[in-house]
Amino acid sequence: MKRQVMEDVVKKYMDQIEKCCNHLPGTFDPEDIHDLRVGYKKIRAFIRLLQMENDAGHLRLHHSLKAIYQSCGNVRDLQLFLPEVTRTPVASSLSSFIKCFNQKLFVYKEETVSAIEQAHLKKIAHAIKKDLPHQLHDNIVRKFIQQKIASIHILLLTADNETDLHSIRKDIKDIIYNMRIFEHDCDIAFPATGWKSEKELNDLASDLGDFNDRRLAISLLQSDCSDGCDEKEAHALHQLQDHWLQQKDAQKQQLLQQVQQLQVENAF
Repeated sequence: MKRQVMEDVVKKYMDQIEKCCNHLPGTFDPEDIHDLRVGYKKIRAFIRLLQMENDAGHLRLHHSLKAIYQSCGNVRDLQLFLPEVTRTPVASSLSSFIKCFNQKLFVYKEETVSAIEQAHLKKIAHAIKKDLPHQLHDNIVRKFIQQKIASIHILLLTADNETDLHSIRKDIKDIIYNMRIFEHDCDIAFPATGWKSEKELNDLASDLGDFNDRRLAISLLQSDCSDGCDEKEAHALHQLQDHWLQQKDAQKQQLLQQVQQLQVENAF
């Protein structure tokens, strides 16, 4: 892959991020948040690959871009969490808890607007392009994928906890995002393989993402918003937490079986 193609990829996803940043204040449309975060994760995965080239310079993502990504993540988490809580049978007993999280959501939105205002996205894009390598060689792509597969393989040997599952998902997503950049954005055949089915990778990454969302929801039930609850509200929260913990444990066992099956079928 030549430098101009790399610059085009950077421009595409930095433009996507900037467009979403322009839309977000005042609306905070979940679709804009999703598109911004996907754009960030794609360019992050691409840069992780490019950093392996010897002439990649000081190639990195600026901390102010990461601040936007993280603050948008906080908004996204509560945009998923609050509707799910309000749909539960105990929602009518959780008024102060829900009010607390609505206040948190407002604060997170303010923090996101501040992060956007402090970031100079065109300067960030220019800095990334300046440090791009002259060329991305096929052998570097293969080495990157080999490292990711080796990491997954090591995790699969002992995968028995939630941290392992999350780490496996991150490695899989780095592979998927770079495959899509090559094949969909650049119309270039991806020069590395190591799996039987991209669909299996996608499906597993999606299931792992759903599991991570459930983990997060349970952690939010245990947050400081539960501190001011009266006895009735605390009991309702405890009931909801028990129900979600049962769901999470069932998901975890299923996912552990899936990842071990991936080891056999795809020879990671």
